[in-house]
Amino acid sequence: MTVRAVSKAVIVCRRGLLATSLILAGPALGAESPDEACTVSDIQPEMIDLDKPRDQLARQSNLVIPSGAKIGSIRIIQRPIFDTSDPTQDNFLYRALNTLNTPTWESALRSQLVFVEGDIYSPGLLEESERVLRQREYLTAAWVGVTRLCGDEVEVSVLARDTWTLLPTLGLTRSGGENTTNAGISDPNFLGSGKSLGVSYTKDPDRSETSLFVDDPNVAGSHWQAGFSYDDRSDGRGRSAYLERPFFSERTNWRFGLAGVDDVREESRYVGAEAIADYRRSREYFSVDGGWRLAERNERQLRLLAGYRYEAFGFQSLPDQPVLDVLPDDRTLSYPWIGFDYRQNRFREMTNLTRLQRVEDVRDGFLWRTELGYSGSGLGATEDRVVLNMSFQDSLLATETNYASYGLNQSGTYRLDQDRVENLLGTLSLEYFHGGSVRWTGWYTSLAFTAARNLTADQQLLIGGENGLRGYPSEYQQGDRRVLWTLERRYFPDWHPFKLFRMGGVVFVDAGRAWFADGQSNGPDGGVLRDVGVGLRLASSRVEVQRMLHFDLAFPLDGDDSIDALQVLLRGRSRF
Repeated sequence: MTVRAVSKAVIVCRRGLLATSLILAGPALGAESPDEACTVSDIQPEMIDLDKPRDQLARQSNLVIPSGAKIGSIRIIQRPIFDTSDPTQDNFLYRALNTLNTPTWESALRSQLVFVEGDIYSPGLLEESERVLRQREYLTAAWVGVTRLCGDEVEVSVLARDTWTLLPTLGLTRSGGENTTNAGISDPNFLGSGKSLGVSYTKDPDRSETSLFVDDPNVAGSHWQAGFSYDDRSDGRGRSAYLERPFFSERTNWRFGLAGVDDVREESRYVGAEAIADYRRSREYFSVDGGWRLAERNERQLRLLAGYRYEAFGFQSLPDQPVLDVLPDDRTLSYPWIGFDYRQNRFREMTNLTRLQRVEDVRDGFLWRTELGYSGSGLGATEDRVVLNMSFQDSLLATETNYASYGLNQSGTYRLDQDRVENLLGTLSLEYFHGGSVRWTGWYTSLAFTAARNLTADQQLLIGGENGLRGYPSEYQQGDRRVLWTLERRYFPDWHPFKLFRMGGVVFVDAGRAWFADGQSNGPDGGVLRDVGVGLRLASSRVEVQRMLHFDLAFPLDGDDSIDALQVLLRGRSRF
């Protein structure tokens, strides 16, 4: 055989082997064909800048998802505290913090979602999961979206960024002319588990207190929640525990809860802005309740609620204190109750309302909850009462630049033995925000009116300091009526120094008054009180992101000579 003949034979053999391998590989190549039919969303997690609220609102727009499509897979994407691929964040300190931080477990993030693989796809499930994740203290931001469509299955991606959670605290708070100091350590994401624990020491004008708490929002990866706390006080003690399966989703069919409290502390009775006497108050509380989703139509949902509560209050004079004219009577309420929850499940995503450069979820609809119970002596109560609690809130206006809402809250009992109401308290409030969602400045105003009737001696309606009116000492006025109005010009600069902090500013005016309807003395200055002031807001974008530092300088325009001309307030708050 010639060399040319041998070459031709080799070529023929090679072609035969190639054809054979193509035939055999056909099924394998066919197995990959579904991927070729997948459509990728034009919005991917890699494109989302979690430091920009507008980016977090981006949604896919090129996918046409068929009706009845299922969630085929869930992809969890976690970002570290600092993005060291950004040259401005690539330094020794930020790299060290990333290394020292334990990333949140993927299972902890999955347990927050209100959907699982295999569920029928619904945009509302993704939106609600995003709202849940944004509420977690251990996350700075979250984004949930469809990133790929393969036939009748979608891939859902969950993007989240951790925050530094192991936080020693050492601080001083000043409000209403009084100081509060605190020290401790807490971690709302212990070892990345999503579980919270902490220990702290606090000293305020009323008491010193050492506290220990543990909270698990997803017991064993479920939607059950549990927690307990223990407080050792200079004037008593505090213990509490709970176990609950909440309505973790707007689509949850039922809930169940157990809770108990044992609390002993000393309280003060105020007259004319002065604490005239202290007394000891003890409280025992137990509750068991359940709830069922009954019906839903056009975003409106009705839930039935029912349960049993036991609440006992005891009061005792202290030997080294002046005797109160009216020491509160011991009272025990023991009652089954029934109620309903009627809500409109409609939300709007906005920015710069109550937080600095953060996406906020506001209810663009109403929420109405009512409870009615009967506390009888046959159940261990000190007297027969009807118990009625009600709350209602609704949005009046919700646009890209405006949000207005109002609310009505009422609580109290009706004593059948005396044919009168007791501790009846009702509040009507209105809030309006303008401009902050799209501009770096905004307006905020609020108005609240509270009326009370037949308050027992341990219940007081106060104003000043922590109770409103930043330019006046705490408890400066008291009464059974209270009105408070606030107007603020807010500033939200998109300034992010060192990728660590957000800073804001405010110029404010407060006006209000507490008084008695029968004309009795309500404080050193019984008239309308006003103050003006300026303040700074400082919020970390990497540490303790659920709270911000308030530093306010308030100037009272009214009041007696005992009031300082300048009130300095340094506080931690969750709202602007």
